[in-house]
Amino acid sequence: MSGFAPPVLFIGAAALFAGCGETQASIGAPAALTQIGAITTHAERGGPWILPEAKNGPLMYVATGDNVYVLSYPHGKLVGSLNVSGSNLCSDKNGDVFVPTGGYVILEYAHGGTYPIQTLHGGDIPLGCAVDPTTGNLAVTQEASGAGNVVIFPNAQEPPTGYGDPDIYTFGLCGYDDHGNLFVDGNGTGNYIAELPKGSSTFIKYALDKTFDTFGAIQWDGRHITFANPTTSDVYRLKFGKTSYKVIGTTSLNGWQTNYTGHWPYIQTWLQGGTFIAQSSSLAQLGLWHYPAGGNAKRVTAPFKSGNVNIYGVTVSVAPSR
Repeated sequence: MSGFAPPVLFIGAAALFAGCGETQASIGAPAALTQIGAITTHAERGGPWILPEAKNGPLMYVATGDNVYVLSYPHGKLVGSLNVSGSNLCSDKNGDVFVPTGGYVILEYAHGGTYPIQTLHGGDIPLGCAVDPTTGNLAVTQEASGAGNVVIFPNAQEPPTGYGDPDIYTFGLCGYDDHGNLFVDGNGTGNYIAELPKGSSTFIKYALDKTFDTFGAIQWDGRHITFANPTTSDVYRLKFGKTSYKVIGTTSLNGWQTNYTGHWPYIQTWLQGGTFIAQSSSLAQLGLWHYPAGGNAKRVTAPFKSGNVNIYGVTVSVAPSR
């Protein structure tokens, strides 16, 4: 295993702007000026920030590789910034958000929190993550100097247990179903979706055909495990047998924007009830699509920062019940 390094933090004062409508708010509008002024004040102070009033509702956490931004859900108004590097994200039913970083650690944030409440060490470079809804266990895929693996933190606490497979050299993203079975994708002797059944230490492998990209987002939609495929802009609903799987439904999305090259970078999307969330243009904009209907986005948020941006991950954090 590799050694540990501290999480990568940065302080910046980029020009940020956001709005609440279907399109970008006019910079000359009073509401937009007020928003920019509030954001600039926070940015000048340095460090992470979240508007206090935003903590009472659901939030979208959006990873751009060099930062994680916090937006209101579903409107997409910029309400905070964690000032931490992160690419793929996940959250649990309590609203806690997990950020795998390039610093060999996974940071856990409470809903609306500006500083980590816990730092978890998996031993190698964390990639994707998922939380078991039945136990609170946190699964994290990892890249290593040799073969990668998956580590599981019981109830999101150290120490974790590692799991590997001789046929899978590189693990991608992961997701749990409603029974606590973990699904991951990866490649090695072939391209696979692999299942780690609850309580098992051995993966069941399902060979992927050319329909699938490697390292697509995996998530439970309430009825099926889904695989979000960046190059075709589709979400596949899957049914698994003992040795094979079937695609039993496809959602096609118009306007899903990614910079996926066929194997890199990982593009982690999010399903929140009947909504699929992903990047919608080369700008810092999110599209919200009806799921499983697909088609055109029902909402496109205003850019949460200026310029072209790559969005690598998004998750929705629900406000904890009081």
